[in-house]
Amino acid sequence: MPVFAQYDLLVAIVVGFSGLVLFVIRSRKRRLPYPPGPKRLPIVGNLFKIPSQEAWVTYRKWSEEFASDVIHVDVMGAHIFILNSMKSASDLLDKRSSMYSDRPRLTVMQELFGMDYNIAFAPYGSAWRHSRREFRANFRPADLETYQPLEQRAVHRLLGNLLSSPDNFVQHFRHMAGQVILSITYGIDVLPENDPFVADAEKVLQSIAVGTGKEAALLDSIPWLIKMPSWFPGARFKRYAREWRLIVTGAVMTPYDKVKRELASGAATPSVAANIISRLDENSTEEDLWVAKAVPGTMYLGGADTTVSALQTFVLAMTLYPEVQRKAQTEIDQLVGNSRLPEFSDQDGLPYVDAVLKEVLRWHPVTPLAVPHKVMESDTYEGYYIPAGSTVIANAWGMLHDPAVFAEPGQFYPERWLSPGAPAFPNQAFGFGARQCPGRYLARASIWSTMVGILAAFDIEPTEDGPPEEAYSSGFLSYPMPFRCYIRSRSKEVASLVQATESEG
Repeated sequence: MPVFAQYDLLVAIVVGFSGLVLFVIRSRKRRLPYPPGPKRLPIVGNLFKIPSQEAWVTYRKWSEEFASDVIHVDVMGAHIFILNSMKSASDLLDKRSSMYSDRPRLTVMQELFGMDYNIAFAPYGSAWRHSRREFRANFRPADLETYQPLEQRAVHRLLGNLLSSPDNFVQHFRHMAGQVILSITYGIDVLPENDPFVADAEKVLQSIAVGTGKEAALLDSIPWLIKMPSWFPGARFKRYAREWRLIVTGAVMTPYDKVKRELASGAATPSVAANIISRLDENSTEEDLWVAKAVPGTMYLGGADTTVSALQTFVLAMTLYPEVQRKAQTEIDQLVGNSRLPEFSDQDGLPYVDAVLKEVLRWHPVTPLAVPHKVMESDTYEGYYIPAGSTVIANAWGMLHDPAVFAEPGQFYPERWLSPGAPAFPNQAFGFGARQCPGRYLARASIWSTMVGILAAFDIEPTEDGPPEEAYSSGFLSYPMPFRCYIRSRSKEVASLVQATESEG
């Protein structure tokens, strides 16, 4: 037998034996069961059991019903694993982040609506790692002090707006958040009202709500539906795609192009976008160009959601829990007095206000189910099998409402954060593992400075109709449903202080 023939035979034997070993190993893994979950129907699986309202509550109940921290759901053959405990999230998303840091493809958001420039949805890989480095370079905790004067001015303008038109508090929150993030990312000084960039960000958040709803989730689970005609059930998003795509891409490209023009003319204001774009040249790769658009775009569009939703939750909580409001105001009055408004330098002396911030993020996290993760290779966990390509959902709301960790979790009770042995911070509100929100430190600072300013200057009270209902939207981003309350100046002296401080800013 020729030497090369003997070699080919040897290779065939080695490959065949390796394949057999791999098959046996995989077969053994497959013999492991999936975690427990609701009973599945043939073909469709659990498609009709996925809740359309407050899914995080249902997932928490499933965990109790099936006595498991991890729940398995099957949607048309697509495997979804729901983590309902801090331990399972830590074990998989944190400790095994190298396997769990990918993202499932969001068909509606990315392919139809054009949300490819959002780092939060980007697949794991070189471009994502590059963008993450750029993001962190601008939002390191040690560097946040440079943004404090900007945040303080934005809060002072907000307080003035609340003084003149308190009923529009949600719109004022959006404007304040936009003022901070647009200045940092693009060097844009927003208009006092009706700013087009703030309006664009709000429209994009609306597109995210549409593109991550239950019908969109069906398309994400069954991508071939995208090829169906727009009249086909479940494919109606194709009719909206053109409109939403223009909104989403325009929101990223309009400020990006503005900074490019200003750099070319020498009139650019220092910003994250200007810093990144100025480093582009003829040798820049497609990845470099993507990062230059994605990093400031994600900061801009993602910077508003956490802040605005959390501040609405804060106002709702103060309306429903007046005793918490009084206690926080007393702490502020004792430290700050009535001759000035609180500043960032006061934070260490206001532990109860800090506890209110933590409780706001725990009580109703902005992204109750976080952003889904995707498993990059097959894994086993506590005797269960998790195949590669599966979607993993971390139920942040469920973890932050675990009665074993937080007694009476439905109650807004800041004192829980001041008790011995209390968790340091509700980090689950900002995601998990390597995909945790890199802008969380700026968000925390913005929320704290706004909260303490409002508490120092205003009383928040129910209307004559009584306390509002504690009701939230059920999308990927969860907001309090519209409600009314009274926001009144605490005194004439405080009102004069707010007016004077606003004019100085």
